[in-house]
Parts: sequence; C-alpha cells; structure tokens
Amino acid sequence: MLLFPLTTAVVLLSLYSLPISVAFPRTLPELAALGRELHAYSQSGPLHLAHVIGVLSVTAVWKHAWSIPGSVIWNVLAGALFHPVLATLLLSALTTLGSIFATLLCAPLAPSLSRLFPRALQITRIALEGESNLSTGKKSNSPTWARLSVLRLVGVVPWSGINIACGVCGVAISDCLLGAFIGCLPWTAVTCQIGDILQTVASTTSPSQQTVSSLLTSPDILVKLAFLSFLSLAPILGRERLRSMISASSSPQSNRSSLTQEERVSRWTWVQQWKVRLSSHSRTQREEHQLLEALIQEKSSLP
Repeated sequence: MLLFPLTTAVVLLSLYSLPISVAFPRTLPELAALGRELHAYSQSGPLHLAHVIGVLSVTAVWKHAWSIPGSVIWNVLAGALFHPVLATLLLSALTTLGSIFATLLCAPLAPSLSRLFPRALQITRIALEGESNLSTGKKSNSPTWARLSVLRLVGVVPWSGINIACGVCGVAISDCLLGAFIGCLPWTAVTCQIGDILQTVASTTSPSQQTVSSLLTSPDILVKLAFLSFLSLAPILGRERLRSMISASSSPQSNRSSLTQEERVSRWTWVQQWKVRLSSHSRTQREEHQLLEALIQEKSSLP
C-alpha cells in the first residue's frame, strides 16, 4: 500500500517547513524547546500562526489515522501554544477526523475477516452496536454512538482498537464521528490543560520574586489543577456507571428473550402432555371396543 509512505512524506515535509530544531520531541526538555520555538514563530504574524495550526493538524490526523503513538505530545503542545478551550476543541476535532480515517482504512478488510473469524466479528459487532431483537429486527435502546463514547471514556479498550473494530464491523460513520468526539473530549481537555500549566510555569520571567511553590499555589493555577483533577478522575470514578448504561440497555432485551423462550418451552410441554392424554384415551377406547366384541362373540356362541 502506497498510501502510508505518501502520507508520511507529506507529514515530514510539513514538519521540516517549520523553523524548528526538533521535529519529533521525545523528552520534556525537547518538548519545552519546541514549544518556545513554535510560540515565538506563531506570534510573529497571522500567516505564521496559520502555518503552525496547519502542520499541527496534518500531523495529528496522520498519527490517529495510522495509530502512531505520541499523539498526547501534540495535545500538550497545543495546550502550551493556544488557549486551553481552543486547543481542546481543535485537537478533539483532529482526533475525531483521524479516527474516521482509521475506520475507513480498515473497512476493506471486513470481507476477508468475516470469512476467517465470523464468530469474533459477531461478538465485536454486538459489543459496539448492541444485540438486535430477532422478532422485530430492532437494536438495543442504547444508540451506537453512546456505546462508542462510553468505551472511549472508560479507557479499557485502546482508541486505535475501537477505530479498527468500527471499520471491520461496518459501524456507521455518523456514529463513529459522534462517539469519537464525545469520547475523546475529556482526555484531550486534560492533556491540553497540562500543556497550559506547563507553559504558565515556564513563562515565569522573574523566578527570584516568585518561586515555583508560590506559582503553583496561585488562584489561577489552583483552579486549573482542580479542573484538571475533575476531568481526569470523572471517567475513572464513573466507570461502573458508564458500564451499567450499556448493560442496562441490553438487559430488558435479554429478559424478553428469556421469557419468550420459557413460554415456548411451556407451550411445547403442554402440547406433548395433551398428545399423551389423547393417545392414552384412544388406546383405552380401542381396548374397550375389543373387549365388547369379545363379549358379543362369546355370547353369540352360547346355545
């Protein structure tokens, strides 16, 4: 497939078009140096700002589309460069777009995998879309986009695995788009907020007058830390609640199916019992008829 090397070449060219010394930061000092360089370059004019946003967008979409690790670094970098709200919305939209591309890239594999692993794909499809009612053809009460959002918020399944599963199982693009955006929004806000806090700490120009401890105890940083704690702990603390949202929607369906099965079994048992009764009744009538004929023959043979 030539698509991956072509897109990789476009990403590399876009990165090398920026006046930076580090293209792919791996450590915090490299990330801080890259943040300072990009911040200075983006503040020099609107065209330079648009250049930075374009390169950041291309790189972020490419990482999510091909499941390349390290996307959290770009979230932190965006939080350091832009306002946290703008960075969160921008990176959430880019993550959603990259997830859609990942789903579309995996869609051609669906026919082959359906022949090789039909049972596994059926289980995965039920987990993503819910179990359908055989009599009505309708799916569970929980919509597909809500189930995808819960799976991303819980964090048990990697996002790249969810993207691949959606493409292989043929999930609707609208459900993938809405589920990806809602599911990635809290974690993107957390990482962008971290970048904003790091930028605030690094941009302190008078360390002699303001220490790091006094900076971290300032009202602005305390509010950001509290908001960051809430965003990071909310999906974890509400994990059981999120799981129950999925299981509760499928339990009425399972209860109805079990009741229907019990009704069928009871009806079949009732039919079998009546068959036995009718057969025994017919046998009794035949025996009585034979006995009556024997008595008539015996009586007729008497003088």
